[in-house]
Amino acid sequence: MNWLWSKVGKVLGGLLLFGGGTVSIGLLVAIGLSHAAGTVLAVLSALLVFFGLAPAMLGGWLIYSGYKAEQRAIREQFFQLLVSNQGRLSLRDYVAASRLEPSIARRYLDGWAKEFYAEFEVSDRGDIYYIFATESMLLPESSHLQLLSQALRQWLQSTV
Repeated sequence: MNWLWSKVGKVLGGLLLFGGGTVSIGLLVAIGLSHAAGTVLAVLSALLVFFGLAPAMLGGWLIYSGYKAEQRAIREQFFQLLVSNQGRLSLRDYVAASRLEPSIARRYLDGWAKEFYAEFEVSDRGDIYYIFATESMLLPESSHLQLLSQALRQWLQSTV
């Protein structure tokens, strides 16, 4: 769900940011060129706020929240893979599961290795395995939205 929200948030945010920015620039040019005063200036200023600045700010917020949702999705994927592999991960396993570029996946794994004091093991083929002590690690609980979507999926499957 976080992956979907991250993509939707970024696209909608980009559209709102671009549209709000374009409208803002147009209205500022109109205000500057027309030398508006009185009621006309008040109307153009209100249009600037409601159709320029507000959508641009909303767009910026959506882009930011989409980025944060993507970070949560990457972290959730890591913990799910960690549990299923019993704390032993290779870069290849994580890249396959997360569909991230290997260099990006390595940065995440290296960061988590520092955060959770992972140990390393090298296989005979030269693959590096990150060994996380999952029993001492506080794994995140499922979110309410995730539990709700899982319950809804199960209900839909039972009715079909």
